[in-house]
Amino acid sequence: MPRRSAPRALRHQIAIEAAQLIAEQSDLSYAQARNKAAKRLRCTDQRQLPENSEIELALKNHLQLFQPTAQATQLHELRKSAAEAMRLFSPYHPRLIGPVLTGVANQHTPVTLILFSDTVESVAIALMDWKIPCRQREVTLDYSNKKRVMRTVFSFHAGEHQIELLVLPESERHNLPLDPTEGRPQKGASLDQLLTLLASD
Repeated sequence: MPRRSAPRALRHQIAIEAAQLIAEQSDLSYAQARNKAAKRLRCTDQRQLPENSEIELALKNHLQLFQPTAQATQLHELRKSAAEAMRLFSPYHPRLIGPVLTGVANQHTPVTLILFSDTVESVAIALMDWKIPCRQREVTLDYSNKKRVMRTVFSFHAGEHQIELLVLPESERHNLPLDPTEGRPQKGASLDQLLTLLASD
């Protein structure tokens, strides 16, 4: 017997609650925010949990409703910081990904860049040469064909903004990890594409 569809009202409410959590604590992943929201609303039915795309839409609506002017200004400043970082790391063919690109970022959202280098050490040495104090961590990324791989992320602060550098091997320039929201390979934006966005902000 086919399952009955989950009540849309609760699913939508969880998406809204998760979006509010992300707006307040931008270091939360969509999965973390979804789980916290479901717990707050006492939902234990997995069928009622919204997809990442539903949470992103709720977040976009939340920011437009409650922070329209401030969010637009913050997004513009974040994109300017991204452009500066992309110029600095131009030897690594940087691409901007994440909320700063899609427009659902606020002042607390980190700028995330993909860098391409066959050795993580090359990026680490560049950061040391430029005297940029940073933190290093490993993250697990999803790829097509259900492949999961550990990659390195360097993070540091540039003024008020946090910059995250996701280092991928050169061979992956045409085989990027999946976007956690859409489930498709992330294309990201080049510096020229970002500058076009900035001109239209």
